[in-house]
Parts: sequence; structure tokens; C-alpha cells
Amino acid sequence: MSHNYATPMTPERRLARLLLRIPEDRIVRIERLPDAGQAARWRAAIGEAGSGDCPADRWSAPFDTMADALEAAWRAVRPPAERNRGA
Repeated sequence: MSHNYATPMTPERRLARLLLRIPEDRIVRIERLPDAGQAARWRAAIGEAGSGDCPADRWSAPFDTMADALEAAWRAVRPPAERNRGA
């Protein structure tokens, strides 16, 4: 009898996996947007290597989860070699 030993991808594990992929020399900003009578939304931005800030045009669209916002921001700026690896 076979067994599936895969650990489920929880939101915390997904966020940790994304943070491990982003190089340490990048600036990462994550904001929770104020709710307007609905659930809070998240957005993220990742600055270029060696820069001290995240330009305004780097912010992701608002997402329901922090991990979704961070993944969208990383997909927008990751190097071409990373693009083939998935999120």
C-alpha cells in the first residue's frame, strides 16, 4: 500500500518558500491595505538589488493573501533564469 508523505502547503509554508527565493539584497515591502467594509487586502513590492527603496510602480495589485501579493511582486521582478522555475 502506498502512502503520500507530502506535507500540505499551508499559507505559512508558502510564504516562507517565497521569502527563501527572494535574494537577501532585495528590499521587500508588504502592506495591508485598510479595509473598506470588506476583508483586508495585501500588496507587495520588491526593489532592485542594491537599491534602498521600492519604486511606486513595483507594487502588486491588491490580493486576499500576503503570499499571493508577494508572489505577484516576485514574478514581476525576478531574473530570467528564475522564470522557468515557477513560483
